[in-house]
Amino acid sequence: MEQVQCRRLWCNVKRKDQSCQTQHTPWADGTECEPGKHCKFGFCVPKEMEGPAVDGSWGSWSPYGTCSRTCGGGIKTAIRECDQPEPRHGGKYCVGRRMKFKSCSLEPCLKQKQDFRDEQCAHFDGKHFNINGLLPTVRWVPKYSGILMKDRCKLFCRVAGSTAYYQLRDRVVDGTPCGQDTNDICVQGLCRQAGCDHVLNSKARRDKCGVCGGDNSSCRTVAGTFNAVHYGYNTVVRIPAGATSIDVRQHSFSGKSEDDNYLALSSSKGEFLLNGDFVVTMSKKEIRIGKAMIEYSGSDNIVERINSTDRIDQELVLQVLSVGKLYNPDVRYSFNVPIEGRLQQFYWNSRGPWQACSKPCQGVRRRKPVCTRESDQLPVSDQRCDRLPQPEPITEACGTDCDLRWHVGGRSECSAQCGLGYRTLDVYCARYSRLDGKTEKVDDSFCSSHPKPNNQEKCSGECNTGGWRYSAWTECSKSCDGGSQRRRAICVNSQNDVLDDNKCTHQEKVTTQRCNEFPCPQWQSGDWSECLVTCGKGHRHRQVWCQFGEDRVSDKICDPQAKPASMQPCQQSECASWQAGPWGQCSVTCGQGYQLRAVKCVLGTYMAVVDDSGCSAGTRPTDTQDCEVSPCQPPPVAPEARSPHGGRRTQWRFGSWTSCSATCGKGTRMRYVSCRGEDGSVADESACASLPRPEAREGCSVTPCGQWKASDWSACSVTCGQGRATRQVVCVNYSDHVVGQSECDLDYIPETDQDCSMAPCPRWGPDRGWAASHPFQNEDFRPRGAGPSRTHVLSGNQWRTGPWGACSSTCAGGSQRRVVVCQDENGYPARDCVERIKPDEQRACEAGPCPQWVSGSWGECTKPCGGGVRTRLVVCQRASGQRFPDLSCDVLEKPPDREQCGAHTCPDGTWSAGPWSSCSVSCGRGHKQRNVHCMARDGSRLESEHCGHLAKPHGHRRCRRGRCPRWKAGAWSQCSVSCGQGVQQRHVACQVGTQKAARESECNSVTRPEAERACPAPPCPLHTWRAEQWQECSKTCGEGFRFRRVVCVDENQGEVHRALCSSSQRPTDRESCSRQPCEYVWITGEWSECSVTCGKGYKQRLVSCSEIYTGKENYEYSYQTAVHCPGTQPPSAQPCYLRECPVSATWRVGNWGSCSVTCGVGVMHRSVQCLTDEDQPSRMCPADSKPEERKTCHNTYNCELPQNCKEVRGLSGASEDSEYLLIVRGKLLKIFCAGMQSSHPKEYVTLVHGDSENFSEVYGHRLHNPTECPYNGSRREDCRCRKDYTAAGFSSFQKIRIDLSSMQIITTDLQFARTSEGHPVPFATAGDCYSAAKCPQGRFSINLDGTGLSLTESARWISQGNYAVSDIKKSPDGTRVVGTCGGYCGKCTPASGTGLEVRVL
Repeated sequence: MEQVQCRRLWCNVKRKDQSCQTQHTPWADGTECEPGKHCKFGFCVPKEMEGPAVDGSWGSWSPYGTCSRTCGGGIKTAIRECDQPEPRHGGKYCVGRRMKFKSCSLEPCLKQKQDFRDEQCAHFDGKHFNINGLLPTVRWVPKYSGILMKDRCKLFCRVAGSTAYYQLRDRVVDGTPCGQDTNDICVQGLCRQAGCDHVLNSKARRDKCGVCGGDNSSCRTVAGTFNAVHYGYNTVVRIPAGATSIDVRQHSFSGKSEDDNYLALSSSKGEFLLNGDFVVTMSKKEIRIGKAMIEYSGSDNIVERINSTDRIDQELVLQVLSVGKLYNPDVRYSFNVPIEGRLQQFYWNSRGPWQACSKPCQGVRRRKPVCTRESDQLPVSDQRCDRLPQPEPITEACGTDCDLRWHVGGRSECSAQCGLGYRTLDVYCARYSRLDGKTEKVDDSFCSSHPKPNNQEKCSGECNTGGWRYSAWTECSKSCDGGSQRRRAICVNSQNDVLDDNKCTHQEKVTTQRCNEFPCPQWQSGDWSECLVTCGKGHRHRQVWCQFGEDRVSDKICDPQAKPASMQPCQQSECASWQAGPWGQCSVTCGQGYQLRAVKCVLGTYMAVVDDSGCSAGTRPTDTQDCEVSPCQPPPVAPEARSPHGGRRTQWRFGSWTSCSATCGKGTRMRYVSCRGEDGSVADESACASLPRPEAREGCSVTPCGQWKASDWSACSVTCGQGRATRQVVCVNYSDHVVGQSECDLDYIPETDQDCSMAPCPRWGPDRGWAASHPFQNEDFRPRGAGPSRTHVLSGNQWRTGPWGACSSTCAGGSQRRVVVCQDENGYPARDCVERIKPDEQRACEAGPCPQWVSGSWGECTKPCGGGVRTRLVVCQRASGQRFPDLSCDVLEKPPDREQCGAHTCPDGTWSAGPWSSCSVSCGRGHKQRNVHCMARDGSRLESEHCGHLAKPHGHRRCRRGRCPRWKAGAWSQCSVSCGQGVQQRHVACQVGTQKAARESECNSVTRPEAERACPAPPCPLHTWRAEQWQECSKTCGEGFRFRRVVCVDENQGEVHRALCSSSQRPTDRESCSRQPCEYVWITGEWSECSVTCGKGYKQRLVSCSEIYTGKENYEYSYQTAVHCPGTQPPSAQPCYLRECPVSATWRVGNWGSCSVTCGVGVMHRSVQCLTDEDQPSRMCPADSKPEERKTCHNTYNCELPQNCKEVRGLSGASEDSEYLLIVRGKLLKIFCAGMQSSHPKEYVTLVHGDSENFSEVYGHRLHNPTECPYNGSRREDCRCRKDYTAAGFSSFQKIRIDLSSMQIITTDLQFARTSEGHPVPFATAGDCYSAAKCPQGRFSINLDGTGLSLTESARWISQGNYAVSDIKKSPDGTRVVGTCGGYCGKCTPASGTGLEVRVL
């Protein structure tokens, strides 16, 4: 069958016997109809015809609707829609709250009124939802126990007289209490905090007298005991109506639960409420008496208990049932009763404040009765008058100046661009003011008494209208950093016929767009490493990676040509190296000896000697080697040399000079001088008196501290002939600063003037011209240096010196040499230097006294017999103990350091060793033994002395077996008690190593560590926690939870406030429990009535998945999610049709046209027609509700100046992001325009006071005890808190974005914000999770001074979260706002969501 694309959707279901074809509505917009096309308004159009993306923005808040309850605390709701504008073409949806709430109808309900959750369940009475076993007369009651905390705001109802329950609604009506034991209320399906005054987010609580917000002064405590015994029921006490905080305990006589005494309760009429007719309840039970809930522990407890915190509204009789052996009961009771005589001091004042009108128009309002104290006429809590009858309310009419009616606010575009289609009407309930004719939107429920008009009407599209048809976008010109795309556009009609371009001028032609505006991946590099060598040339490295945004990506993504170097050469100081001299002569003239050579560490071109530490010790050449010459002959005996006087010969011996005492300039140096005998020993100096004594101290000169610096020569003093040229010579230090001439060597001062010759003067004859041109060649010329002079410069020539060579002797005096050459000022060799001032080429050197050979004692002989060797230490050192290389001493005089020993013949015995024994232990470390004896060659034993020359083998040695079992003790457990005397335990086991277990018998029982010890804890407090019995599991099958009551008791087991017990030691009151697996079944309800009274509508029914628990005697049902149930879910909706709707007519308006002027005051027009549902003209519309057809429009701004950044770009062609002057609300303001390269630049305001006074913070610290507010709320870094709030952050702002059309600061725009810690925080926002005790720490600051803007008076902040609180201060002119906000956890944000309204000053 031929199908019309996009216009109609046909479904075809084929079976064997029939074929069913159904016509439905048009295809959904966006459904693909052809390749590259999709459905739009019933036509198949190219996807490229979509317009640019439009982000949605919030509209204004609607008025608060009707209260959800008439008494007992209800909720009013206000709504806003994301329709200013709606998001289109993939634009973003609005962010923020769509609904807000406030409390209403706070007066308490009448006592006889049914519980609010009861009312909601009773609404389903008689509806059995086709559940097997339910009667048509079924009655529904609320289900409270066994419901999960997260499901408390769903409507679970139980079949009266049965345990089966079901979820009948997804959520209860707003304002329904979350449970019977809490003041919190349900709002939109979530449990929200409320006080006993039924106000949302209130912290009002009842005092011990049951008074909301009371001060515990309106009641007194009645307490007593009862221990008399008589068979049967015995009256203990009568508990009057109005009593609160009831606590009754019956302590067992025998310390067991069975003591034959049981508590009972009855009414004042004798009707038993608990344990009557000699039938006792053993398990826990809850009894509801009016609005009060009484809990009973059950009789199977050592301490039987009845307690209730609620106020009872009837008298109760407490009794004890005594049976069996008639033990004396031990009953203790206490309760609070109102103080007598105080009830008449309060009365209902009927002249309270007027309450809100019941309807926006034509409603009724009434005064709220206020409970008033007679003594001072002050209003008090309504519960003080709870038992007094309320007066008749005072009422009056309100809202009489307006009417409520349905209003058509606007119409959508026609669904068909050509031919018949449909459009949607915006129909809402409106308040028409009779005074000014204005229309205001209100909640639709206010118009429920009038039938709502149809929100859809027929329309026809103009078939001649053309539209742009686009080709596909070209590739982006750049892959990143912002490129552009292009596409072709042709004008076509709905049949895709090509039209002239002027037929499509009503649509914007978009053929270019920006693309790939994200930044390109960039090379990033780390810091350079240290140079990998300590001297000479080396390399250093750094890490180079490809960065894209915040992530590291593969290097293949970045441009390899632009990759920075990851390695580069580096130059350290010049390396020192070893220099070895020639080998010296052999130390002997015959036989075997050794020879030496000098090894030095030198540096640089001039081979300057440096310390040996400057060279690598591992590569040092050897400075000694063996040498052998011809064999020695016996020496002839020579006569002893004597002095001429017959005495021993002596001489002066001196060491090397020390270093000069000055590092530059002149200093002194010393050397060691001593008188020595012919054997080298030190003699008295008088023995050398006949010889001249060498100097032991002398002056020395090192490199001058300063150096001469000469400027350039001046011009010659004459223009012809012979003259003089001069220059300035100064002495400078190493920093190139001028110092005194005494700091430089005056012998080497450069010349300050010199002769110069120019061209011969005209007056000279030809015979003198040559002499004038070359004055230095005259016979009579004498250089300045020929006479006595201290300079060494002659025509720029000077002496140059090299470094001093090594000293020829390491001690007792030597000499050093250096190179001295004559060079000209260009460094070339010359001959004309002054010989008189030529520097020395040789100088004496001294290194201190010569060291002497010192020998130690001989060591043991290597063999006791048969020829061995023994050694001793022989070193070259000074008397001070300073050691030197052997070459520093006379090697010919070096004492021997080894000699022969043990030359006698060894006996014939040898040591014989037997086999080793087994290890002395079975585990751990032990030893082995063997026999060792001296044995002759024939095998006979000898005394040990015969083998003394040989090393005796060991007779024992160590051995090790496997690890021994040892006692391993674990860590001590916590003390068994938190107070008093307790015990600690630990695990003790016998182990081998760290893993393998062993039997305890394998470890030594004597050394076994103790496994238990006493532990004294602090003295026990007077109050401790007591945990009661666990309740039933919350689930009858599957996984659930169970709860128990944990109370704080004193030493008498009486309940006290929980604050008196340690919260850290409180036992858990919740644990998981599991039952048998669940079974599930679909449950369906009855179909609802048709959703319309005429035309096509739909019916609905409740479909839920419930679990079935098959017990021993019954079935129990409970609600579950749909994923558990088998098969397909039954339908929950079906269409319905009642009758044709009657013809009606409504006013229909078109869109406003453009303003008649571009500047100044003009008018705008629109079409207004009265049409029927069939689009026929009609006169049935009410004339008084006809919308206006024209209105004035104001364009009073300066037409020559731009009003937004887009106009700046269009008028001036500017494309740079910068500050521009704009006309804003008729005044000139400086606005920063960002994104000027794009088609939609954004406006920002530069904050004059910067980010120091414009910041937002969510504080990150959280108190360990959130109920405190330490340090009077001041912030301290040493607080007892932890810094772990995951939502914490701190953002500061240099610029803020402003929407010039709505004059709102966009607080969520963070383009010019700097987040220095944690998460980004929007502008004007603060919060924390610090404390629940009104102790805010989060801060924000706004300073608009100097911007020309200020906040409007309507700028407000709202607190969100748990225990949220804020303290916000605004300056009178609105330019300065500071605030502190927080909670546990809480925050404050601008009341308008993402915007903050401002005005122009």
